[in-house]
Amino acid sequence: MELQLVLAVEAAIPPDHPASILAVPLGILFFVGSIYLLLWSNYGAKKALAITGVAWAGFSAILGVFWWFGAPGIPAGLGINHLPGQATDHYVDRWYAFEEGSERATFFPSVAEVDRFAPPHEYLGLPPQEDAERPNLEWASLVSQVGQAASRMEEQFLPVDENGIAQIGADRRAALEEEVAELDLPEGTRRGPMFYTGQVVEDARLLDDAQTGVMLATARFQVVANFVDADGVPLEPIPVGDQVDWFAFYDPGGAWIPSAIWTGVALFIFLISLAWLDRMEQREKRLQADEVEEPERLAVPITQ
Repeated sequence: MELQLVLAVEAAIPPDHPASILAVPLGILFFVGSIYLLLWSNYGAKKALAITGVAWAGFSAILGVFWWFGAPGIPAGLGINHLPGQATDHYVDRWYAFEEGSERATFFPSVAEVDRFAPPHEYLGLPPQEDAERPNLEWASLVSQVGQAASRMEEQFLPVDENGIAQIGADRRAALEEEVAELDLPEGTRRGPMFYTGQVVEDARLLDDAQTGVMLATARFQVVANFVDADGVPLEPIPVGDQVDWFAFYDPGGAWIPSAIWTGVALFIFLISLAWLDRMEQREKRLQADEVEEPERLAVPITQ
């Protein structure tokens, strides 16, 4: 029991593990199977299976429609968000960062038009919302998405390891070290624990790519060197290296796909089960009609 608890807390079972893949089918087998056994005792194996298929698949199809399209007061995409064997964020929307001149940048010609990118409020055609009494909800949602894009770009601009140490290539580090060596620093100044870090110079801006129609974001970053004085008090970060524009494109994901697959499969099973059940019902009616039409044998008195 303790081992199972540790596995559950530590998430030691990956999504592609057989136990993860079989969890949903086994749950359906146990819960739906008990109802099937009850119907079996009353209607027989075949008819019980048809009734169970109609009832369970019909309910599942209706539930899938709500998961897929939502309902009044219920947003879409709140049902299943992944298929067995997939990670929970497989269909989640996300930003993908890239730098100018990379292979990914060749798919988006608008990358060369940095000046056309606009802040979120201008992108939506709204006045500045920062000081508004009631900011536009669409703007607030977009600002949250832009923040995610900026985080993705910053991670790619200056990756850090689990200890917070910047992972910089040899050539780039050598160029930064040359600038650091030329800095005029007060006596007793030493490097901070996290020496090289990234800093946002210009907030992220947005633009729809003219060719693909995909939403793009861009932000400008700067590497800074962090020092502390003789008492260990952090000093103002000092910019080193050139400012760099990074970009990201938005993938809306497909949160509706698992619900659509669920609905389609459930609807198919419902129709098959309904046709099968109707066939058995018609057969039973024909058998009952044949029994009624058979002439009754009149009893002949023994005396005759």
